[in-house]
Amino acid sequence: MKATLKKDFLIRNIAGENVLIGCGEQVDFSKMLMLNDTATSLITRLQQTENPTSEELARCLTEEYNVTYAEALADTEELLKQLETLGVVSLSH
Repeated sequence: MKATLKKDFLIRNIAGENVLIGCGEQVDFSKMLMLNDTATSLITRLQQTENPTSEELARCLTEEYNVTYAEALADTEELLKQLETLGVVSLSH
């Protein structure tokens, strides 16, 4: 699946925690998301790469963390589906 981060979402470090917030039309402070390191890494890749696939993102995780490709792919697809539900990304197959 391909993922596209919707515009106007930024990662900010607040009090030592990475937080995804919307700005512009997306501003809604009740929907700030606390991110762990893995989620921060994936969202940063979404910001830097146009329409990456879940497979490409999973490969990046295997290079960055001590995790198998199968684990990385499962975690990546789960996170992307959660982010889609929250209106942060659009997914296409």
